[in-house]
Amino acid sequence: MADVMEERIHSIERTAGFAFVIASVILGATMLVHPTFPDVNKTSQVLQTITSSKGEAWMQVHALMAAGFAIAAVAFCALAFLLHLKGSSGSASIVTTCALLGGGLWVTFLSAETYAIRFFTNLYGIDPGGATMYFSTFWFWKIGALNAGALLFFAAVVFAGIAAVKRDLLPVWLGWGGALIATVGALVCVMDFWGSTATGAASQPMQWPAMRYGVGLPLQLWMLGVGATLLQQYFSKRVPVHVAHSRTSGEPSWSPSEPATRGMAPAYAPAPAGEPFQGGLDPSRPAAPKIPHPAFAPDPEPPLRPAAPQPRPGAPGSGPPKGPPPPQIFPG
Repeated sequence: MADVMEERIHSIERTAGFAFVIASVILGATMLVHPTFPDVNKTSQVLQTITSSKGEAWMQVHALMAAGFAIAAVAFCALAFLLHLKGSSGSASIVTTCALLGGGLWVTFLSAETYAIRFFTNLYGIDPGGATMYFSTFWFWKIGALNAGALLFFAAVVFAGIAAVKRDLLPVWLGWGGALIATVGALVCVMDFWGSTATGAASQPMQWPAMRYGVGLPLQLWMLGVGATLLQQYFSKRVPVHVAHSRTSGEPSWSPSEPATRGMAPAYAPAPAGEPFQGGLDPSRPAAPKIPHPAFAPDPEPPLRPAAPQPRPGAPGSGPPKGPPPPQIFPG
């Protein structure tokens, strides 16, 4: 059972490690090439910037970001399952829930935007005012959903980092460093959203260079470090391989994994010639009595009937035993 658990942990470390590395590379690259808008509340300027490139570069970047967040959700779920096997079931449940909900929000709105941008690009060439009005509604809900997804991912990083340090899956500096950066990002998002409710402005703190390069990019480096650590543990471990034992000459054919012949188990298995005895019992001591299995026990014999009492000598009727009468030649 312990070998099976080690094999499971070994497989999860490989999946989580590769997923974290791939997701960090994709998200880090798209974050560096993603365009920065001077003011996200001026939707007319945002739409003009998007339509100027015919939406092709925008769609490609967001398609890669959607794939990166989907792989990141897989990585966090794998790490959460590893934490569950290590004993941190509560933190694993929180990490799984936050990763699935946050990744679902990012993937849904980024994927929808890849189709909507082409519509807004065509509409902007015909009716700029109508395209800006529709785009403002879509832009508002998209920014709110992505803020909620970012908060959920920050929560997943915090709980995963702290729990992984407690279970010796990550070094202290890596686990607590990621939790600290995610906490700062979550506080900035909450404070910006709280301040924007008074004016009705859109909240998009990830458009700020300080948030992008001070929180977003360090978190991608944190994911890369987590993936590298898990892969290092995966390649440094050696999972025990089950090898069939070859029977030597003079060794009995019975093994603990097979039923004993006729329900009888040998007291010990003698060692090959020239090797010390390594069994559980000492052959110099008398073996314990062999008790047959109840299924192989012989059938009980029927009880004997008591013999008929014989008359005593000299008693009436006692004499030599009478034989059968002789045959009659002439009956009557």
